[in-house]
Amino acid sequence: MADTSDEEPARPPAPAHVELVIAFTNSIDHELGTDDLTTTDGLVRWLADHDLVRPRTRASAADLRLARALRDGLHAALVANHDRTSDWRGLDAAAAELPLRVAGRGDRPGLEPVRAGVPGALGRVLVAVQDAVADDTWHRMKICAADDCRWAYFDSTKNRSRAWCEWGCGNKAKTRSYRARRKAAAPSPAR
Repeated sequence: MADTSDEEPARPPAPAHVELVIAFTNSIDHELGTDDLTTTDGLVRWLADHDLVRPRTRASAADLRLARALRDGLHAALVANHDRTSDWRGLDAAAAELPLRVAGRGDRPGLEPVRAGVPGALGRVLVAVQDAVADDTWHRMKICAADDCRWAYFDSTKNRSRAWCEWGCGNKAKTRSYRARRKAAAPSPAR
């Protein structure tokens, strides 16, 4: 029996490191106008909620500035993934302040943050980026094509062609486009 629901089929879950990068990028919601990283307490709360620091960790204004710069750099890089361009400037600038080192991870070497606390937690976000590059999931992380959304998502389609974070955003964009075409094709009212 065919599925006749209007909902999108369930997608396989993204790997944990991909989920971390997407969640960090989505710590600002452009559509709702909310931002989890407006204060140092908010930054610590977000990092603690994602098991990157202990809840009583202290963050400085410089940590908050760096977290926001890292998030902005990731957002620009994920837009570039969607647009098939490359914009690494913001991510590169933030990464320059988050040194990593090679260390043993089980039976293979891996990257880990040099610093502890909030900078170390932000470094773990960078490690997640590198893990996504290493397992070829990096180019599947994108920003929704809907201008009013800009939500980061994981494109699990076989051909990596998904343009919107969810069915609703795509439907709204297609409806707007359809209405604009109909309006342009409609005869002008007689005067």
